[in-house]
Amino acid sequence: MPVSDAIRALENAGASMRCRELGRLLTTLGFDVRDGKKQGHKIVTHAGLEDFYSFSYTCGHGRDAEVKRNYVRTALNAVKAHRDGLKKYLESDRQ
Repeated sequence: MPVSDAIRALENAGASMRCRELGRLLTTLGFDVRDGKKQGHKIVTHAGLEDFYSFSYTCGHGRDAEVKRNYVRTALNAVKAHRDGLKKYLESDRQ
């Protein structure tokens, strides 16, 4: 998935993005999404971005619950801030 498509999907998500959808989107950009200590808590890292540490989000309870808008915004901000690095990472990953 191109970075611009991911940004557009996050911008258009509103409050309707599901946990599985957000995880899948981040994974296609090379992020590692793993479970945190509490149920529904996710930790996001990226080994290919030098200046990126991590962020987290909570999926809530229930099967494939909606992600709160502030967590989607956090993911959007991270993708936007590292847009160039993500593009380079994805290009190098294809070679």
